[in-house]
Amino acid sequence: MGFMNAYKRLDNLCRDMNGIGVSGYIKDMESIVNGSCFVSTWKADYSQLKHYRYIRNQIAHENYADESNMCSAQDTVWLENFYQRILTLRDPLALYYKTVKQNNTSKMKVSVTKIQPENLNASNYTDTDKLPVKRSAGCAVFALLMVIGIALIVLSFS
Repeated sequence: MGFMNAYKRLDNLCRDMNGIGVSGYIKDMESIVNGSCFVSTWKADYSQLKHYRYIRNQIAHENYADESNMCSAQDTVWLENFYQRILTLRDPLALYYKTVKQNNTSKMKVSVTKIQPENLNASNYTDTDKLPVKRSAGCAVFALLMVIGIALIVLSFS
């Protein structure tokens, strides 16, 4: 499957989810300020989606651009893999919402950890995806506020 076919397939799946497409998925990621605190691949996936949307727009609108000079077979593989991750609820948004839901239902849980998507094939990712994700000061503040909030809830029930 070529790059544009893989992108259109992913765009249609995202459109089924959010009514907009890949741009809507990116917008949903942008609306979550602490996603990288919970999902280790958050930043890399966000960057890749924006990059592939740019490539798609170049191919669709620029005279000089086509698949042969804008992308490689690895780009197509990444898009197909991301499509499968959405279907199996291992994409960044699904992992984030799953973690937030678990944190909200488990009031005794006081630690915030990053989740690693299970069974992902590392060969489907670029080298930037394999870099460790650094926690930002905002993530630390968020984690501290979560701990304080949970402690207050526990104290109110005792």
